Parts: sequence; C-alpha cells; structure tokens
Amino acid sequence: MPPTIFRATIPPGPWPFLAAGALAILVGGSLSAALAHAPTRPVMWLVAYLVLVVGAAQIVLGAGQWRLAVRPRSTAMLALQWLLFNGANGLVMAGRLLACPAAVAAGTLVLFIALALFWHGVRGARSGWVARAYRAFVVLLGGSALVGIGLSLWRAAA
Repeated sequence: MPPTIFRATIPPGPWPFLAAGALAILVGGSLSAALAHAPTRPVMWLVAYLVLVVGAAQIVLGAGQWRLAVRPRSTAMLALQWLLFNGANGLVMAGRLLACPAAVAAGTLVLFIALALFWHGVRGARSGWVARAYRAFVVLLGGSALVGIGLSLWRAAA
C-alpha cells in the first residue's frame, strides 16, 4: 500500500480556475512572444485580455472564493461558474476580434451572471479586508466589462 501522502485527495476547490487561469496566462505570453515582431492592436488587446481577465482575474476569483466561502461550493456550482466565466470570455474575445458587438454584449451579460455567482459564493464571509478586497475586485471587473462593452458599441457605431 502506498504511503498516505500519495493518497491525498484534492477537494473540488479552486483547481479548475487556477489551471484555466494559468493556461490563459501561458497562452497569452506565448502569443505575445510569437507575434512580437509585428504587433497589432487586436493582438495586443487579445494578449492583455488573456493574461489579465481570463488568467489573473480567474485565479483571483477562484482562489478568493475558495478562501472566503463559509460552506464549500458544490461541484456542480463550481462547474457552472467555470463554464459561464470562460464561455463569457470566449464570446467577448471572438466578438472583439471579429468586430461583432452582439457577441461582446452577449459575453458581457454571461460574465455578469458568472460574477454574480462568485459574489454569491462568498456570502456570509467575515467582513475582513480580504472579503472587502474580493468584493471590490468583483465590482471592478464588472465595471471594466461595462466600459469594454461601451467601447465596443462606440467603435461599431463609428
């Protein structure tokens, strides 16, 4: 029988968010390195979005919720959050790169639903600075999504 250290179970916590976020950061960095010789605005935007939103923000949301949740989230809820967040970002990226404001708007709407689920995931958390910072981050991310959709619609009208 193997030692108990090898039989440790990994709870259904932040791992899907951490893995997807790290992958997005690696893809964004690789894309940046591969296209550094001829950067374009859409590519620079895509790299920044992959690294900051799909990558870093997803890691903060997943790890923060795991750290702050009073009750563990169900596997189904974590899967729903993961699918909504990543699906929303896929729609936003495709809509931005294909100049399709409707896709950006749909992605932003789905992102708001995902952010609401992350906010809900930490209800009941003690009101320390970590909880306040997490909630402020969710609000900041939602606000930046509103700015992004405004810019997308403004560019489409111009």
